[in-house]
Amino acid sequence: MRQFISTLFLMLAIPLTLLAQKDLSTGRILDGHYKKNTAVTDVEIVGDRLRDYGLTYYHSFTVRDDDKLMQEVVDAFLADEPKAADKELTKMGGKLIAGMYRLKYDGNTNRFLFFKDMRLANQRQNAVMVIYMEGNISLKSLQRKFKK
Repeated sequence: MRQFISTLFLMLAIPLTLLAQKDLSTGRILDGHYKKNTAVTDVEIVGDRLRDYGLTYYHSFTVRDDDKLMQEVVDAFLADEPKAADKELTKMGGKLIAGMYRLKYDGNTNRFLFFKDMRLANQRQNAVMVIYMEGNISLKSLQRKFKK
């Protein structure tokens, strides 16, 4: 019975988190229509595994070796900048290498959007990544947890 309730909660939570992404330009990247693209690694996590991080939802999207889709990810991330309550951007030669937004949100849940261009960040990978997270955690606490 407990497993049934957990599964039911998970099924209800995923549509709610998708709604939270709808107001974002990156929402069209994260909406699932690229899941079958072989250049894409799309990871969604909801539930107890995130509790130690103070998160309720995690969604990462990485695209490799598809220049058109990588540019779409960069453009979507930059288009979400006006929705940021806080931001930190790292650029090199005028090009975005990494970025972080704490998004404006009505409610108790913080929303975060992270970006990394591994082509420019000395990672020697032809890939870009965007990560969307939600939770009752501050940005500083989240950064400390992920630095460990």
